Formats: sequence, C-alpha cells, structure tokens
Amino acid sequence: MTNDGGKEMVQKTKDKAVYMDIDKRIFETTIKPLITKELVAEHRVKPIGKHSENLGLVLRYFRRHHEQLEGKYVVVCTKPEKEWHLGEYPDDRGKRPTIFWDESFDSIEAAEHGLFLKRLRKYGVEV
Repeated sequence: MTNDGGKEMVQKTKDKAVYMDIDKRIFETTIKPLITKELVAEHRVKPIGKHSENLGLVLRYFRRHHEQLEGKYVVVCTKPEKEWHLGEYPDDRGKRPTIFWDESFDSIEAAEHGLFLKRLRKYGVEV
C-alpha cells in the first residue's frame, strides 16, 4: 500500500505558490493603481460605512481570506469605548492576537484608519 500523502502535500504547496503568484499580480495590476492620496483621504474621513467603488475594492482585497488568520492585522479594543490598539493574529488558532501597544487610538474610526495604513505599508504602498 502506498502513501500518497506526500504527493498531496507537494501538490498543495504548488497550488499555493500559483495562487500567491496570481494574487500578487492582481494586487500589482488592479488594486495598487487604485490607491491614491485621494483614496487614503476618503478612508480617513469615513473609515467605516459605505465607500466608493474603488475604496470598496481595495478594502475587500485586504480583508479577504477570512479563514486564514496568521499574520492578519486586527483592531483590538483595550478599554471599552475609550482605547483601541492594532494587533496581529498568531499562527495558532484560539490564541489571542499580539497587541501593538505603541499604536493607540481614541476612537474606532481612528483605529480602522490606522489599520488601513498598516495594511498599505505591509503591501509596500506609501502614499
């Protein structure tokens, strides 16, 4: 009896590499050109709620892969209705996110915009 687990693992690794390559191309050709100073200003004014089509596309790109938490940034409320920080999910499900204590905000809107800017930096976008 043969064990095909190794072949399946290799195929999954190849599939993920192809997916990541396609995802990177989508970002470079479709998403990144939408990110302008005006788009960032729009988000600063209204980080929560209905957005323009372009901002909606960018946000959906950043928020995708809900099942994959490792390395995802998150807003963490540390004092109800008073203080928010950014954090990052660990690679183990069920564990609490790492909180970035140096990134503190006094409103959920400010925290959401801080999260947006952090995601832009993660993707190498400076505006």
